[in-house]
Amino acid sequence: MNLSNNTYVFSGSDHAARPWRSHMTARLHDLRARWALRRARAREMQDLYRCSDRDLWDMGLSRSDLTAIENGSFRRD
Repeated sequence: MNLSNNTYVFSGSDHAARPWRSHMTARLHDLRARWALRRARAREMQDLYRCSDRDLWDMGLSRSDLTAIENGSFRRD
């Protein structure tokens, strides 16, 4: 039995590594996109928390609404 025919799978050839590499690249891209979205959302919330009560009132919000906005459960009636 000659095992040398199967060495291309374990030799780190480009063909064998391609599916794994593309999967990891896609996962890293997804992680980077989610991290950027999370940071943008955190900056937006910081801006809201820095607003005065008068500024929030002008936007139709109160300080107690900020927690609901942050959790994603804010509903405007």
